[in-house]
Amino acid sequence: MMILSITILLILQLLIYFYLKNKQFHSYIAVQKIHDGDIPRIGGLIFFIGFIFLIFFNFNQINLIIPLILSSTIILFFSLYEDIKQSLSPLIRLILLFLGSSIFIIFTELPEINVRYLNFVNQYSLISFLVFTLSLMLLMNGFNFIDGLNGLSSFNFYSILFSTYYLATILGDVFLVDLIIIFLLSSVLIFILNFPLGRIFIGDSGSYLYAFFSGALVIYLFSRHPNLPTLLALVILAYPITEMLFSIIRKSIKRKSPMQPDTLHLHHLVFLQFSKTNITANNLSSLLMLPFSISPFILCYLSINNPHINEEVIFLIYFLTYSFVYLLLRKKRFNF
Repeated sequence: MMILSITILLILQLLIYFYLKNKQFHSYIAVQKIHDGDIPRIGGLIFFIGFIFLIFFNFNQINLIIPLILSSTIILFFSLYEDIKQSLSPLIRLILLFLGSSIFIIFTELPEINVRYLNFVNQYSLISFLVFTLSLMLLMNGFNFIDGLNGLSSFNFYSILFSTYYLATILGDVFLVDLIIIFLLSSVLIFILNFPLGRIFIGDSGSYLYAFFSGALVIYLFSRHPNLPTLLALVILAYPITEMLFSIIRKSIKRKSPMQPDTLHLHHLVFLQFSKTNITANNLSSLLMLPFSISPFILCYLSINNPHINEEVIFLIYFLTYSFVYLLLRKKRFNF
């Protein structure tokens, strides 16, 4: 049954790709654009269609993820509109992200935060709602920041999927294992078309959905298994969190809006090391970013198998390493 579903899924996604690739999903104009040519930004839509298909034909606990489906549908529609029109203001984006995130948070059992200096969050439902909703919003913006190279968002998404899959497996959580497999299968074709072929972009819709589903998986995992240390979530989501935090700090120092896009993220600096800005340079840059996009899975594995390793220390080392590499490349590029 699963093999048949996968076959139908791939055929369905390919048909949608060939139908939409010449439609109005091109002409992307933005300051952070680093690619040449018009590439359809339909990866998020194709991914979501695959997700819905597999959910309804191969998932036995749909009742548990109705809030996930509703929220992701809202996020898909507004971000897909932005992929087509590129006309939403940052404020409207934030409002819609808040709407999509809040619906999921309101109707989902939230994990308790077992961090000593944050225990007060568990005592007040409003504070808990705001903390988790804003965290999802920040995560989606962090994913959107790193969506600039072929395969980069997908590599990070897979790192999170592998981390949660590993934890769900050793904890015997069949619900999460099945959900993670569906996310993985729904994204494989998009990944291949994006990296290394460069025939499709995931767009804002893809980066927001990848981020939202990543955050949802972490919330499910920690609410269903409260013995897991809360700060392990920092390790699992290290790359987008670091990108978001570092970007806020960097732009605040320059007195710029944290929501204003630019071409000064780490993956941009890596890309600019190449003399030719073509698809080969794009793919190589994405591979050079693997230590940051994939390493959180390795760090998660080390953390869960060594109780003496402190999650805060792991995240701090990751953040400082990222900062060091960034400053090194920026100095080399801009001589400051």
